[in-house]
Amino acid sequence: MPEQIAEGIKSLWADEGALSDAESMQKRLQEVVYVAVDPATGSVAAVSTAIKKKVHALNGKFLYEFRCYIGEAFRIAGLDVKLSRLTFDFLEQLASADVDQPIGIFAILGNDYLKDQPLWRRAVWPEIEMYFIGYNKNGDPIRVHYFTGARI
Repeated sequence: MPEQIAEGIKSLWADEGALSDAESMQKRLQEVVYVAVDPATGSVAAVSTAIKKKVHALNGKFLYEFRCYIGEAFRIAGLDVKLSRLTFDFLEQLASADVDQPIGIFAILGNDYLKDQPLWRRAVWPEIEMYFIGYNKNGDPIRVHYFTGARI
């Protein structure tokens, strides 16, 4: 990724308190899938990341852990869905050629503000076909999106 984009991502995370330490940022940069850039200013507006993990609660299958961060000034209806769909479609293509055969994507909703919003408390997020499957040890909701033909 171009250094200017990497620096823009780190600035977004740091300025908005999404990530604060350099080590975490450098690690997360290695997981970047898509970046949305404001064409007017060239600043990073949003970023999606993913990393493949074995999920023991889902029969030890591999899934991609997905994260999406949208800058406060760019939180408009539909950007989250668009960025998620692009990321999901890309990851499904990657999974089709992966020897570990990832079966989908999971996300942990850690944003306390969003967790209390009725829209985010739905059991199914039909816009991106994510399903509530339970809570992690911190009480954060976990969602899963399965790839076509996934088998547990």
